[in-house]
This record gives sequence, structure tokens and C-alpha cells, in this order.
Amino acid sequence: MTDSTPVFFLSYARTPGAKGADADRPVFSFFEELREQVARLTGVPAQHAGHVDRPDASDGWLSKLTASSVFVPLYAPRYFTDPLCGRQWTAFKRRVGPDYGRAVVPVLWIPPTQGTTLPMAALDIPTHLPREGGDEEQHAQDRYAESGLYQLMEMEEDDQHAYHAVLGRLAQRIARAWEDTPTRPVSIERLTDRRGLVDAFAAQPSKPTLRITVVAPTAGRLPPGRDAASYGPDTESWRPYRTARGTLTQQAFALARNLGFEPELIPFEKAYESIAYDGSAREPVRPIAPSVLVVDAWVLGDVRIAEQLKHIVRADRPWLAVMAVLAEDDPQTRRDEARLRSLLETTLSRHRHLREMPRTARGTAARGIPKADAFAWLFAELSKSCYLRYLDSIQDASPRPSADPTGSPGDRRPTSD
Repeated sequence: MTDSTPVFFLSYARTPGAKGADADRPVFSFFEELREQVARLTGVPAQHAGHVDRPDASDGWLSKLTASSVFVPLYAPRYFTDPLCGRQWTAFKRRVGPDYGRAVVPVLWIPPTQGTTLPMAALDIPTHLPREGGDEEQHAQDRYAESGLYQLMEMEEDDQHAYHAVLGRLAQRIARAWEDTPTRPVSIERLTDRRGLVDAFAAQPSKPTLRITVVAPTAGRLPPGRDAASYGPDTESWRPYRTARGTLTQQAFALARNLGFEPELIPFEKAYESIAYDGSAREPVRPIAPSVLVVDAWVLGDVRIAEQLKHIVRADRPWLAVMAVLAEDDPQTRRDEARLRSLLETTLSRHRHLREMPRTARGTAARGIPKADAFAWLFAELSKSCYLRYLDSIQDASPRPSADPTGSPGDRRPTSD
């Protein structure tokens, strides 16, 4: 162990203003005591057991953090609003990897006020201490959870048992995390990327919405000649592909999230109104979000639904994709395949032009998708295409979102759908 490889890195929010250094003296006092305890438990020289940035120190914290095995953040309301603390958190997460949480030992310096919650980045990191020791020590830990370590530290010297008991438990947690997290040298270059170190606590851009509508029968309302094996009490229960896990809605939602969207399930009647009309004026509605309509070929025997789908297809919204399912591993579908394909041809003809048009993604999806893996591929292609076309539809009315789940912000190349 050398000066460049401290056991722990103490991260705290500096008090702003000219008197900030004086206000932060309790932090440095706590650090010195914690470092002494950690040194005794680990056998590391005290001067090498931990690191904290002093007010007059240069901005060299990143090199120390790349070598530290344990990250010790001092939780306080100001900590989660300090961009430097957020960047330090990000750096340590990249330094350790996905399991970084086991190497984070937070300190409740000032507990969050009632009604507030920790930011998402810190939710999975346990703040409680192991319930060990006798009643007196457990009482000290209860006081720590309620009041925070800073308040315990500020008590009269004769009544600081609770502070020292918690201090010892924190040092034990750090020592155990150090033993479980072998030091792996990491270069600063590996921790940073072209965006630099982002603030882990800053509000992240919201994901763009992808509207998903499933048009299928239910077990209580089946087409003639159809059994209920693939259906349930609602359209979300539909499971057309017998070799696939979960319902089609679950599959579509998982695919949408993997693409960077926030999926939203829209009932067919609501989707029909928003796609085909805008109120009583019957003018094209301004798109709310890119949309995917997934249709069970069996539902087209319902004349009313078939007419609504024809109307949707005639509306020809560029930000909408219509996908038809014709599962080849379903015995009844195989038996009635010719009739079902005829219904698809009649209802979704604008999308298809089977003989005249090349097999685009939209055309292939409207013909009837036989397999679950083909559904996944076409869903991804059409979702990205609809998102790009949605941005084109609204770009004159509002600024373009900064987040593009397709990975190509600002790119307006022709799509293959």
C-alpha cells in the first residue's frame, strides 16, 4: 500500500462561501478519526488509509479516486445537489464496475428531511449498519439513523458514546469492503469519455414515449372457430407465439425499453381517435408520439374493427406502423392461413402492394409475421423509423429532443421501411 492507493475516498459537499473551510472542520475531524480506525483494522499506515480533499488542495481528486478501493460519501441534503459529488460518484462507479455498490459505505451525516428521497443512483446502496452488539450500541445506531453522525459528533464530550460506537461500525464496514474489493489499477482515461464525468445525481433526460396498441380478441369474445388457448381476459393477455415467453405486450414493452423508449399501452378505441381524427372537425391530429399498432389477423373477422383499421391505414400516418401477426406455430392459424391472409390483404392493402412493391419492413409486417424473432426484428426497425418520422412531423412546431434512442441524433437518412 502506497500513498497513491488509499483504502477509502471520502466524498463530501463543501460549504460554499468564504467561511466554508471553517464550517467543514467537523468533516476533517471525522475523517481523521475514521482514518485512524480503518488503519488499525487493515494494518495500513494511517497516512495511507484514506483520502479527503482539503479546501486548499488542487483538483487532483480523480487520481486518488482511481486508486481507492472504497467510496465513502457523506450524505446530506447539499451532497446530492453538488455537481462535484455527482461526478465523483460517477467516477467511482466506472472505476469499480457494475457491482460498485458493495464498495460504497455511505455515512448519514445529515439525514434527509421528512418527505424527501434519495436520488435514483443511491437508492440501492444500504445506509443501515449491521445490527450487532448489545442494547446500548443498537440504541446508538437508532440515534444515528434518526439524527445523523454530525449531530452525534457535536454532543458534549462526556456523552459521545453513540458517536464512537457508530464510528467503529463504519470503520468495520470500510475494512470489510476493502477486503472484498481488491485494488485494480485504473487509468484516468478509462474513467472518462467524450462527455466527461456526468453528475450522477442530475436529472436525466426523459425517454421518448412509444405508444403501443394491441388489437386482438379476448377469451370472452372470440371469433367463430377460434379457441381461447392464446387469449385471456384482456388484449394484453394475448400470446400468439407459442415458442415465445410472456405475452406479446410484455415482449413489445421489453423491446421498446431496450431501444431507449418509454412504452405506453393505448387502448384501440383511444388510438383510433388519435390517429384518424382530431375531435369533430375530422382533421388530422398532430402526433402525440410515435406509435405501433399490433394486429391479430383473427380479429379482422369483426367488421367494425376491420373498418376502423382500414380508416387508420388510409390516414397513412408516417409516425405509425401497423404490424400483423400470423403465428405459424399455431395449429388453427395454419389451418385458416389462406382466409386470414385474404383478410390482411383486404384490410391493410395500402401498406402492402404485394406484387408491385419491394418487400419493405412495413410491407413485411403487414403481411403477417410468422415467428417471434421476426416480430422482434421488425418491431425494432419500425419503432426507430416511426420515431424519426415523428420528429420530422413535429420539427417545425417544437425543438428536436436531445435524446435519440436510434443512436443517430439529427440524422435524416431515408429508412428502409
